[in-house]
Amino acid sequence: MKLEPSTPQKKPVFLLMAAGVFLLFAILVLTLRSKGGFSMDGKITSAKRVNFLVNIISDSDKYIFSFYAELYPTEKKVALFFVNPLTTFEDDDTTLEEKGKKAPAELESSLEDIFDHSIQYKITLSESNFKHIVDLLGGLELFFEPKSVRFTEKYNRKNRIYNLDGEDCFDVLSYLQDKKALSYIQRLETGESIILTLLEAIYLKKDIITKQKIALIHEKIETNLSLKEWESLVDYFKKEKVFYGVSELPAEPVLRVKKKDEMLKATSDTVKVAFSKFSSDLKSMYFSDGERARIEVLNGTSKNGLARYGKSLLNDKGLKVLTVDNAWEEDFKNSVILNRSGNTNYTDSISETFQGRKVYYALRKDLGLDATVVLGEDFQGTKE
Repeated sequence: MKLEPSTPQKKPVFLLMAAGVFLLFAILVLTLRSKGGFSMDGKITSAKRVNFLVNIISDSDKYIFSFYAELYPTEKKVALFFVNPLTTFEDDDTTLEEKGKKAPAELESSLEDIFDHSIQYKITLSESNFKHIVDLLGGLELFFEPKSVRFTEKYNRKNRIYNLDGEDCFDVLSYLQDKKALSYIQRLETGESIILTLLEAIYLKKDIITKQKIALIHEKIETNLSLKEWESLVDYFKKEKVFYGVSELPAEPVLRVKKKDEMLKATSDTVKVAFSKFSSDLKSMYFSDGERARIEVLNGTSKNGLARYGKSLLNDKGLKVLTVDNAWEEDFKNSVILNRSGNTNYTDSISETFQGRKVYYALRKDLGLDATVVLGEDFQGTKE
């Protein structure tokens, strides 16, 4: 019997071609990664924006608060959008606080629906994580006024400037006077002050933030950032002087009859419009226009005319001063600059006007101010 010649087999050739394409693709991916093309480093240097959701949870799974952050790398600006734990969305009558450890996922889903885009990076800090980070930074310096300072048997905090270790700092961050909505708002402002202080400490204390410490923190926190991405992110905040803006997710107080308490109801359209305006303002000249600043200058000494002289210096720099007055006490040895609104551009300009004096974050939205400047004894020597 005559045998017909067999048809050449194409399958092995096809498999070899497919393997070759896969190999070339793998080489391309590795090359791009090595050059930062798929890494956080590449996004920070080239992306228009990078977004995050950061959550703070106690070790007993109590939800403290969250903030949504958008980083605009080329502008070196960050929009911080804080979320009150009493918040609920649409038809849901259960607050984020009541959801406990499930709150971060619920919030992420709600924000993604509202903003119509995914949240790229998530970071959840437990109480222990937060304390550890503060301790690695050598503590955080906060400014306490008579109204805000709280003394306890365990923490004998000082009025004015006080350095808090991790445990002390979390106590301040999580303290709630009562279950009224106003107390939650005041606690959120305290949280905003602490987060801003922590972010600035990364820049100011860059020399002590070693690669080993960065890796140690990454190992402990809950995040979808790879170690390389986490290192690149921290390095960015170490190297760049970033300007921040702070706002809160808007919500209307609603009475819960059965529970005899209040929740904060957030609607999608209101939240979307509010954040769009906030982020647009942050990136515009409006954010840095000194004529729009709301500043008070207080005399913290017994010397007459000091506040008026401080006002004239700020006016010469194009910074608007609303009021001058005497401080609540007149024994300030050192002048202080207090950030009241979270707009760091204004207070950085004030600091430059007063020979680089340090800015402390003591946000008080009820004052309707961007900054309070308290002039002390050290300022008298600068008067000509």
